Amino acid sequence: MAWATLSPAQAALTASQLEQTALAPHVNAQLPMQLPLSDANDRAAPLASWLGAVPTIWILADYTCETLCGPAISIVSNALADTGLSAGKDFRLIVVGFDPKDTATQALAMKNAQLSPRNGLSEHSVFLRTAAPDVNALTDAFGVRPVYDREHDQFAHPAAAFVVTPDGRISHALSALAVDAASLRLALVEAGQGHVGGWSDQIHLLCYGFDPARGTYTLAARRLLIATSSVSVIVLVLLIGLLFRREHATR
Repeated sequence: MAWATLSPAQAALTASQLEQTALAPHVNAQLPMQLPLSDANDRAAPLASWLGAVPTIWILADYTCETLCGPAISIVSNALADTGLSAGKDFRLIVVGFDPKDTATQALAMKNAQLSPRNGLSEHSVFLRTAAPDVNALTDAFGVRPVYDREHDQFAHPAAAFVVTPDGRISHALSALAVDAASLRLALVEAGQGHVGGWSDQIHLLCYGFDPARGTYTLAARRLLIATSSVSVIVLVLLIGLLFRREHATR
């Protein structure tokens, strides 16, 4: 994962403080569904109301960040526009501010500056804010540990994008600065539990157990490969047997 922080020339945090930043996503963890969140129009509602019964992509950001938060949102929104999925129907983008001091105006400014205008993404994306205790509850739920730089009023934190199921469970954690449309589409298809994408996506999803970071297959994908290999061997043996029988009959 990439880390959104201050440049070395501006950094006021020490190396030991920066080491306190962490990302340990709790896959399948339930988000706090009753946690209150407010949008750029100051409309407040519990977290569950913002999910919209579709898979959602969550980014935790600082609306006054001067380094990587803006580019992270832009990269993810462009990748979403390239997935071929429909905003609103197949997914929603949700951004939540780290800093409880950030205003609705600052949230709206970040949205207008960084969100891709393609594929109706702006219409089906929300930039939310919440109070200080609730920010902590949300970061704990996602497994994100930011560190606050008081001197520059900035946060050091992982630049991550989280895919969440319609019932509010964390499905995937992806790098917000290196995400690609193909991986994001499959993550949304999986989180959609059969309601997002087509039959071809379900076929591609069978190979989604491959971990490119380690170059290995997960247990489910490995079992699938073993099963398909076994079927191929059986078919080949039967075909060879059939050819031998035909040859014997001819003789």
